[in-house]
Amino acid sequence: FAPLSSRQALRIDVNGNVDLLQPEIPGDFRYDADGVVSPGGCVYFAPYCAGQVLSINAAGGVDLLEPEIRGRMPKYQAAGVLAPNGCIYFVPIDAGLVPVLAIKAEGNVELLEPE
Repeated sequence: FAPLSSRQALRIDVNGNVDLLQPEIPGDFRYDADGVVSPGGCVYFAPYCAGQVLSINAAGGVDLLEPEIRGRMPKYQAAGVLAPNGCIYFVPIDAGLVPVLAIKAEGNVELLEPE
């Protein structure tokens, strides 16, 4: 689970064991929306007030992915969707001020702006 107020992500494994994952994540009101599981097994969370996408892999590895997402805060609050092409999309709270977030099947983050 991604932290909103806590500084660490929380993992509950298939045996019911609970772990707080490293590293600590800076800031306040970090992640609010549900994560989306990718075909590769990583769970991705769009930032609420954090600056980067949060990725948690099956082994419990935590990564903050580039690029940093600037703009209005809060940024993303709705759950994302996994598209048939393997991409995960998150829509922003305000599409005029924050880009649509696309996470490609290989885990690369793209920011999509309206044309």
